Amino acid sequence: MKILMWLLVMVLTVSLQSTVIPAISAGGVHPDFVMVVVVLAALMGGRETGVLCGVVGGLLQDLLSVGPFGVHTLTKMTLGLLLGFYERKVNQGNLLLPMLAIVAGTVGSGLLSALFLLAYGLAGAIPALFLRMAPVTAYHLLLAAPVYAALIWLKRFRASKMGG
Repeated sequence: MKILMWLLVMVLTVSLQSTVIPAISAGGVHPDFVMVVVVLAALMGGRETGVLCGVVGGLLQDLLSVGPFGVHTLTKMTLGLLLGFYERKVNQGNLLLPMLAIVAGTVGSGLLSALFLLAYGLAGAIPALFLRMAPVTAYHLLLAAPVYAALIWLKRFRASKMGG
């Protein structure tokens, strides 16, 4: 049941990423809502949850994207795995580690994307990726607290209704 919950969260997240998020972009810069949810899910549920959310969210993004197939999947899966190692370090009442993880995830996502773009022979897209890093990080930080609160609520709701 836990897997089903995270699958539904990622389908909803990708749906919002492709419909609502473009409407809140400024100057052609928009947040990667899927990355935010993958990072927070990994912190809350560990490596397995992080990888699951990263693969599902990234794959759905790749299917809806015109970019090179696999970049979103590999990037999100890697972030989910790496940040999932910090699961036990998170106190759900404290936002410091999730906020730091969002910054690390944003920078890590940019670096991984650049690496994969190089592998695809698309080095020309990399400068624009790094020019957008600061505003994208700001967007991610604005989204992180309400998304984290919603995921904590969902996790507690599921635990109360389903016994863990």
